[in-house]
Amino acid sequence: MKNLLLLLAFAYTSPLLSQENTESPRADEPSQKFSLEILGGLNLNNMPRHPDLATEVGSFNSQIKPEPAFFAGLSGHQPIAKRLAVKMDVQFAVRGFGLQKNAKTFTSFDRYQASYLDFVPQLEYKVYKKIYFSLGGYAGLLLEERIKLGNQNWSGIEPIFGTLAEKQDWGLSSGLRVEFGRVAALVKYQHGLSPAIKLEVTDDRGASFNHHQMHRSLQVGLGFKVI
Repeated sequence: MKNLLLLLAFAYTSPLLSQENTESPRADEPSQKFSLEILGGLNLNNMPRHPDLATEVGSFNSQIKPEPAFFAGLSGHQPIAKRLAVKMDVQFAVRGFGLQKNAKTFTSFDRYQASYLDFVPQLEYKVYKKIYFSLGGYAGLLLEERIKLGNQNWSGIEPIFGTLAEKQDWGLSSGLRVEFGRVAALVKYQHGLSPAIKLEVTDDRGASFNHHQMHRSLQVGLGFKVI
């Protein structure tokens, strides 16, 4: 009878022990699972002119200026090692530039913005505790363009009349993220490698030539973890 009770006890507890062993994490598995964040913030853009010189446009001397805008999107995060993870950001981002035209009698300031759908794949490394550094690239698809001349209202640029921006914009991306529970403060930098904007201008002799300009974007914002 005693042996029978011991056999029944072993048969009852063995499935529990096996289940407990299968659910316990392995030492080589990452401690975190997939997470999803909502992102948003300020997008400070610049588009340095190549060559980086002020150019005479008619009777004006023009200078490229930074253009503030915004970005918003989602960020998926999947750990693949103890300190390493892969990230994919999908975001709506507005980039552009300002054009300050200086004349002898007055100064005017025009603004240009282009909206993109960005795909930003990155590798992220845990530097220290809740501090993470990421490095990768980005590929942007042009959605629309708009321009603001002086004090006038913003107006769209119709593709039928021609566009300034290329259909794609791609380059390198890096970022720094600091977590505070479900909230994260983030700084990202996009360094365009493809000519994103084509401008035809004239020099002081009246000769026309094309400028091929590449985006430079500094993004500062917040993320909120929903999963």
